[in-house]
Amino acid sequence: MSSPANGSDKGVGHVDIIQGEIKKARDDRRPTSRQMLAEIIHERMGMPVSEAHKIVDAYCETEEPGIPYYLQEEFAIPYLKFVAIVIALAGVGFVYYGVMQQRAGKPPHLWYSLGTVVVGLGVFAWVQSLEKYVQRRRQRRLGS
Repeated sequence: MSSPANGSDKGVGHVDIIQGEIKKARDDRRPTSRQMLAEIIHERMGMPVSEAHKIVDAYCETEEPGIPYYLQEEFAIPYLKFVAIVIALAGVGFVYYGVMQQRAGKPPHLWYSLGTVVVGLGVFAWVQSLEKYVQRRRQRRLGS
């Protein structure tokens, strides 16, 4: 069984990490976000991401309300994934329309080609989102 003192020591460790990262970001003149702080807590302490978000949010609401939830670059990653899925679905729709054209006895080649190109663009957008994610993690590791 853990004592209440151990639980408060664990909380102080989180606060120290958060304060240290905020200070380091200000000294380096680089932006930081609650998302980034939660990922750092998750990596260093090995706790679930949802719990790290709660700890960071609680700290930032009381001590550092000016720290944003997300930076623009962090928002771009899920946005790119969403766009990639929508584009790929549109490509599948073009291929489906080509199949319907073929069943009607009309030439489907234009729709198959268009669908293939659009699905390729969707895959390209998905790969770009993964590359941005890896690049951001690499920059954060080099910065800390």
